[in-house]
Amino acid sequence: MPSIAPAVQQQLAERRGTDAHVLLWITAKNRDTGAPETIGFWTGDDHQEFLIGGEIRSYFGAGDVIDAPPIIASKGFQVRNYRISLPPLVNEVKTLIRQFEPRLAKVEIHSCPLDIDSGNALAEPLRMFKGLLNEAPEELGRKGGQSRTELVLVTSARSLTLALPLKRSNAELQRRSPSDLGREYSDIVGEWVVPWG
Repeated sequence: MPSIAPAVQQQLAERRGTDAHVLLWITAKNRDTGAPETIGFWTGDDHQEFLIGGEIRSYFGAGDVIDAPPIIASKGFQVRNYRISLPPLVNEVKTLIRQFEPRLAKVEIHSCPLDIDSGNALAEPLRMFKGLLNEAPEELGRKGGQSRTELVLVTSARSLTLALPLKRSNAELQRRSPSDLGREYSDIVGEWVVPWG
């Protein structure tokens, strides 16, 4: 359970309303170097730095063009999918899709509570989502139409659904079905040199 800052609790107790910005943080592998790199987007108008977990992170301002649905928090290990839309023609989004390897990139979504009178941040942003980027299809609209890049995110609970590699070995298959030779060479097939053309 996240701890809520006293300033946020006081604003909630006043029951005058709430306001918050969404912060999207992605850690992906650089296609050229293979090194992990980070990029952040937020629903504010201008680029800004936020202190999150003792680390200063820079977020690119995307304004209202980020379409982020409400995050549903619940207990348990249910795999949830979230879809966030970004404008595809922004340079930072192009960097994410073309320069980084977006598939299975680590993603965090934070909520930054704001003072409803001044618009300033009340406390350190709270992490609301932690997971992976499953896919990032681009939809380019017709001339004058709308285009978007949709980030399909899955929660970290997805890693609990993956099968164990132990069940895919030839020894395990022979134990279950001695006549099945489907995985006979599975442990050495990656070392074979196959001439082409």
